[in-house]
Amino acid sequence: MKSIPKTQVEDERRKARSRFRCLFLATALGALWAIAMNQPLAAQSVGDVLPPWSAGGLDIHHINTGEGNAAFLVLPDGTTMLIDCGYGYDLKRPPKYKAPRRPDESRTPGEWVARYIQKFHPDGVQGVLDYLVISHFHGDHMGGVPVLTQQIPIRQVLDRGWPDYEAPPRFTGELADQYRVALKNEIEQHGAKAERFKAGVADQIVLRRAPERFPSFEVRNLAVNGEVWTGEGTKTRSRIPGGETADENACSAALRIRYGRFTYFSGGDLPGSAEEQLVPGATGTAPRTRSPAWRDIESAVAWVTGPVDVLLLDHHGNFDGSNAFFLSVLQPRVDIANVWASRQVDKEALGRLQSEDLYPGPRDIFTTNGMWDGRKEHLIRLLGEEGARLHIAALEALTATQGHIVVRVAPGGASYMVYVLDDSAESFRIRSVHGKYDPR
Repeated sequence: MKSIPKTQVEDERRKARSRFRCLFLATALGALWAIAMNQPLAAQSVGDVLPPWSAGGLDIHHINTGEGNAAFLVLPDGTTMLIDCGYGYDLKRPPKYKAPRRPDESRTPGEWVARYIQKFHPDGVQGVLDYLVISHFHGDHMGGVPVLTQQIPIRQVLDRGWPDYEAPPRFTGELADQYRVALKNEIEQHGAKAERFKAGVADQIVLRRAPERFPSFEVRNLAVNGEVWTGEGTKTRSRIPGGETADENACSAALRIRYGRFTYFSGGDLPGSAEEQLVPGATGTAPRTRSPAWRDIESAVAWVTGPVDVLLLDHHGNFDGSNAFFLSVLQPRVDIANVWASRQVDKEALGRLQSEDLYPGPRDIFTTNGMWDGRKEHLIRLLGEEGARLHIAALEALTATQGHIVVRVAPGGASYMVYVLDDSAESFRIRSVHGKYDPR
């Protein structure tokens, strides 16, 4: 890895602070001018283009490529982060079982994600990603990274396996080779730093430009490789018994973001299933083999997460995530699912998400993909005619079911809005507006 001179580091920090001061001043002057003219700061109505991030705010963009998870975050001081960059080329599914690629097939998901970032990055097309966080090593969460790194420089990569990728389960195969080559190139060409994601800490992902301005902002690493924070200092405990090997989903990295009273959770494909489940089959349902109790990582994480405002659903809303205890503790006001497969959000998971027996009060559920061509036919095969009819009606009644889903948090975490953006082209026009929500 190329070393960076101390003087260069200090120079970069001074430049970052200067950029932030300019952004902050421009935002403040814009606000004063808008107030004086009795006009809104920027267009935020259906049909308008989403206004850019402003200093002091927190933006969380759930990017829909139709291929898995990708969340681009602009933190209060302009620090940027991408959580996952999915490309499901390695997922073998029947025709039309998977959502179509968005906006279209002319580019790969890594390219589409890069272009989206360049649109909303505070530094535009010259922007650098401060952090790339990979929740786990499945294609629908990290298959787009090799192409992404060719488009955007990255300062720091955090994943569950660096540097040898021997932590069980081992990360091997074609996708692993491509990913490791991409990281090697990023380190050699752009001086990137790679680290293993550490459970329990709150100083691995930090504000890089002006942290002193936002003392209420924190990113806490909750879990990785089956190690879960205990809530005491940085202590962790393993959920995986000796002699057992966890699967890739159970090793997912999970984190919690707090900004003032606002809280957000992201946990990759963390499983919450430790009991026998009914899983859709070709002719209805069939019992699923009981999974071991330790595989319920969600419940262990729930204890130290506490209530949240926005929950990115574990495992895309599949049946083995969002278990009853997890939801009863987190009690999200807003749920978001990166949907790419016909069964997502699963009917059992959706029933739990909507149940006021688990926790009282309203909740809004957003999905990145709705009823694409062929999905209904697959649901009929999975659930039967009547089961599919009921589940389709439930899915179509969700708060919003198609597009990029942007959570925009006001300075200090005082309130937040949800914007659904058109994903059929790169217009980024607002399809629907939700909120204003009051954080906990």
